[in-house]
Amino acid sequence: MIGIMDDYGSLADALAFGPPVTVDGPDRVAVTEARLADFEITTEAVEIICATGSSYTADWTGPTVGSLLDAAGVEPDTTHLLVVSADEYAVTIPIREALGGVLAFLKDGVPIGAHQEYTNRLVTPGTEGARDIKGAARIEPLTLEPGEDPEALENLFPEGERFTANRVEHDAEESAERSQ
Repeated sequence: MIGIMDDYGSLADALAFGPPVTVDGPDRVAVTEARLADFEITTEAVEIICATGSSYTADWTGPTVGSLLDAAGVEPDTTHLLVVSADEYAVTIPIREALGGVLAFLKDGVPIGAHQEYTNRLVTPGTEGARDIKGAARIEPLTLEPGEDPEALENLFPEGERFTANRVEHDAEESAERSQ
């Protein structure tokens, strides 16, 4: 585990790899080097379980989701977060799961963008790997009514290539064409 001063220096370096992540709320926040001191920074060992069934555990470092939501003035009646990646992949995460998460810019102490197409990953313990968003660009709090389907807001098949580990996934129509 790296020390708090190393966290800030390494995170500042990692933020240079891409555009800032925005957190919507009454006080919209951009996660930038200048704002790092406004957030609680943590390193969490989180297991990622891939859609293939394989898994791995890494130390993920970045601002806690809770501190990002606090900085944006997000209302306490929020039920879900809509997290949208730079490639338009979008998932909803229940707020109770999301609050244990980290918007990680470092994986095992190394900037994610140094070795990947994406610069960050929103990781939440206990969430399936497909919901741990690579290349998060925007976090939007939602207050859904009982019976509203959060998955109706998702975009699991964005146009073109998307960020994946060692493979490229295509939209649902292309997948259906290949299986015929």
